[in-house]
Amino acid sequence: MPAEDGLRINIRFATAADGPRCADIFLHGRRAAFSWQPEDRFGLDDYYDCVDGEEVLVAEAGGGVVGFISVDVADRFIHNLFIAPLWRGRGIGSALLREALTLLRGSAELACASRNAAARAFYEHNGWTPVPAAESGGDADPLVVYRKSAL
Repeated sequence: MPAEDGLRINIRFATAADGPRCADIFLHGRRAAFSWQPEDRFGLDDYYDCVDGEEVLVAEAGGGVVGFISVDVADRFIHNLFIAPLWRGRGIGSALLREALTLLRGSAELACASRNAAARAFYEHNGWTPVPAAESGGDADPLVVYRKSAL
């Protein structure tokens, strides 16, 4: 499948062998996305806890895994989307989102930290619509929930 810049990517279900690479992408991606949090708040093992019970799709390009998306199929919720830094801006995240929507065959939701302006712009650029906010209960890191129907 070609990405937006013509890059050839392969999207497939993750295997156990993909775990260490996905954990590394997850760790560094979270540290960058949540720059207001202390770096030591995040660890490599967080990946395994965060995707437990979810379907994980990986994107391969340039000979290796360059990103992943995790989906809670029962809740129709996209939980994580992370791309390795050197591969961002090449359509890989958009391709993973499209594949996740195909997997879900209907509408889906995802959430993103309200402070993460880059992620919010990315989701809105990809046609995701913010859901009217519910009471946040004073959450220090409020989330914005997005919704989109399958293609």
